[in-house]
Amino acid sequence: MVPDQPEQNPSTLFPARRITRLLLDLKARLGQTDGQLSYDDWARITGRPANTIASWCAGGAAHQLEVLLASMERLTEPERHQLIDRAWRDYPTLGHSKLAHDFVACSRLATLLQQPSGLTFIQGGPEHMRTFVVSALGHSAGDPNMKRATVAGVDIHRPDALVPVIGVTYLDNPLCPADIERQFNRFWPSVLAKGSRLILLNDVWRAIPALHREIMETANNAHVVVADVAALKPGDLTIGVSAPVHLVTVSPARERTEWIRVEIQAA
Repeated sequence: MVPDQPEQNPSTLFPARRITRLLLDLKARLGQTDGQLSYDDWARITGRPANTIASWCAGGAAHQLEVLLASMERLTEPERHQLIDRAWRDYPTLGHSKLAHDFVACSRLATLLQQPSGLTFIQGGPEHMRTFVVSALGHSAGDPNMKRATVAGVDIHRPDALVPVIGVTYLDNPLCPADIERQFNRFWPSVLAKGSRLILLNDVWRAIPALHREIMETANNAHVVVADVAALKPGDLTIGVSAPVHLVTVSPARERTEWIRVEIQAA
């Protein structure tokens, strides 16, 4: 068989107009969530060129989508949902059920997110809960219902379980502190150069003691959110920071262990 040559008559293939309608509806839905979505914005989300996405939305060939949809329409509805749900990465936001069970804590986190500068340190555990909360802050920074903030930062985790935050550099799960320090030193200057209002640093603090002072001074001009293993008190973070300082401690909620309990203390 010649590759890319379907055995069927083209008229029996998945209708291109349905793919176009799906993409346009998806663009509109994403716009409702994140504000008006341009093709450049969509390209940053997906990692595909903006002109390619625009071509698909104008009826251009999207053969991979044809294969996917033509195959999945032959499954039962529960089977389709099961496969799709299994493929998703989790999308952390302040409205996610893992956090939204405590509307008071979510409201306080949203208030913290509006700060133009300051230092917020997320501690406690387990590690995946710290990562979820710092990611939720990053994604929620683009919420059209709040004052939007550009985001930059470094996260040591590969984004294979959570939707990555646009603007954050993700490392490949380095375990050695020396490797973390070396890679962080490589990316930190570009993080500063972006001039972002919100800077997220996840699980790098322990490996970069030489940069603690510089990071804390950066918090006087931007809102720096650091997440790491620690047992700090609010007063431990105030040296060199004139902007607001907050300590956020996470732990499993008593009601349901997958929920995240959040406690916030001001210095």
